[in-house]
Amino acid sequence: MVNIVPEILTLNQYQKLNKEQLKLLRPVACPHCGMKGSWIHGCYGRKADRQNTSKNTLNPILVRRFFCPHCGKTCSVLPECISPRRWYLWRMQQIALLLVLSGKSLSAIAKEITPSRHTVSRWLERFKERLRLHKDVLCQHFSDLGRAHSFADFWTACIGKISLSKAMYFCHVAGVTIP
Repeated sequence: MVNIVPEILTLNQYQKLNKEQLKLLRPVACPHCGMKGSWIHGCYGRKADRQNTSKNTLNPILVRRFFCPHCGKTCSVLPECISPRRWYLWRMQQIALLLVLSGKSLSAIAKEITPSRHTVSRWLERFKERLRLHKDVLCQHFSDLGRAHSFADFWTACIGKISLSKAMYFCHVAGVTIP
């Protein structure tokens, strides 16, 4: 299971926190059983920096794991900027989504940004599949998003208010599976 730490919007910010203030990454309570007292249980490297060259890369980004002595389960702690199940940061996915919403074709988008046409298409389908769930959660925070009736209207209005990473954080906290 993943625990997302809000307000960590860059990989540099996360790495600094990971080195200097590790206690801020520790979950307040176990996401499985709700008990306090988890301890550090190692880490794993993740190749989240897909924009910098090999000389300037921040990879591997160390993702901390915590163990709960009460239920015996572990959880990983990700910053808000990293998507739990995708190679690309939320920022890149937001750019792709905005390009789709502006009317660009998937082929044109793939020429402008790193992810392939197929990857952007897959992201788009997952966002469309979960529109109702995402909309239900985000309308609780921003009621005026309820006026948006189409996929394009909703995500255009939403990203006009908050970043995609913050929107997905709200969904994660509400228990909705994020893409």
